[in-house]
Amino acid sequence: MHYIFGAMLSEIIKKKIEQKAGQLIRYSRDCDTLAEKIQTDCKCRISSSTLKRLFGFVKGEKEPRAYTLDILANYIGHPSWDELLLSFNTEGSQAPKEISELKIPKLKPGQKFELSFKPNIIITVEYIGKSIFKVLTSKNSRLKEGDVFKASVITLHHPLFILEVESGGKRESRIIEGKVSGVTSIRKLY
Repeated sequence: MHYIFGAMLSEIIKKKIEQKAGQLIRYSRDCDTLAEKIQTDCKCRISSSTLKRLFGFVKGEKEPRAYTLDILANYIGHPSWDELLLSFNTEGSQAPKEISELKIPKLKPGQKFELSFKPNIIITVEYIGKSIFKVLTSKNSRLKEGDVFKASVITLHHPLFILEVESGGKRESRIIEGKVSGVTSIRKLY
């Protein structure tokens, strides 16, 4: 199965890149922003002209270099392009499931979720019970690993209103995460 047709990325890989970037790549100028985001996240450079070719804004038959593909794979969370392609074989049963709302009364203790916010904020949480979540991992968030918080609702595209937070044994006042973007992604982890 090939995921690059000529010099363009497949739609499934484009979508993964757009999800990571938090924006649609609809115009060639969007590739300029994407190039900056990739350089910031991966500390590696892909030119915007290469991205324009891979997204189909510029015609070209030149196949991308393996190095370029590895950077793209790394940007969306895979160690290499080959690993990314292999993930498509196992994705059906193990991929995180995107959902639009966590219905707190229906959650079961032990369930884990990944919550994303713009710009580049990602937290993974475990539901403890009684509307209480424990932060397992935290990237660029005010919430830290080990924090415990209470939330009554978690909905896609709405801010996360945290009613009570316990951090390092101390209670803190409420926190609002994603004030501008809201929750950009909710995924159930298996």
